[in-house]
Order: sequence, then C-alpha cells, then structure tokens
Amino acid sequence: MKGRRHDITMLRESKLADSVVKHRDIFDGYVLYEDPAYGIQPVLVSGFKGARVSMKEKKFNKMMSSVWEAVEWQFGHLKTQFALIDYKKSLKIRLSPVGKYVLVSMLLLNCHCCHYGGN
Repeated sequence: MKGRRHDITMLRESKLADSVVKHRDIFDGYVLYEDPAYGIQPVLVSGFKGARVSMKEKKFNKMMSSVWEAVEWQFGHLKTQFALIDYKKSLKIRLSPVGKYVLVSMLLLNCHCCHYGGN
C-alpha cells in the first residue's frame, strides 16, 4: 500500500471486522466504533446522524465523540514520541512489521505514562 489511504480502505484491507466476526467467542459483546460512512456491518457501530436524532442518541454521540477524540489525541502523541511509526518512506504494509512497530510503540508509551504520569 502506498501513500495515505482512506480509513475504510484500510479497514477492508486489514480484514479486522472479518476477524472480529470470525472470533466471536473472544470478542463477544464488543464492537468497533467507526464513522457512519463505513456502512452497516455486524461488528461496526457508529454515531447517529440526521435531523431527527433523539436526546438519547445525542448523548451517545457526545460520549463516543469524547472517546474518539481521546484515541485520536493518543495516536498523535504516539507519532510524536515514536516518529518511526509515521515515517512513510520506511514503513510498507506487508513488507515491514508495521503492526509490531505500532504495538511496541504503544507499550513503551504506556510504560512512559505509568512512570512519568500523564494520559
């Protein structure tokens, strides 16, 4: 995969949703929260949109928006602390262990937060 890709393309190519469905025994009760543009899939949940959103749906959207924002902020922090995972010239999906780099970076960032405090 070369260059930036839309999230839906990455989701399809990663087969993450398929893996969650395949391993229902492990992921029972869990879903992936994604953008409404991804369409309806058994394991994808997204915010409510439209003019007739109920108060309960608005509350859900607000709650999930704050979670989404925190996750996006953490990915930004991760890329700041571990620039290698954002270095496009050296990271090629299926040609380098990108997933392992990201997982190790997340682990180290969590260790850093535990030791020094922070989010």
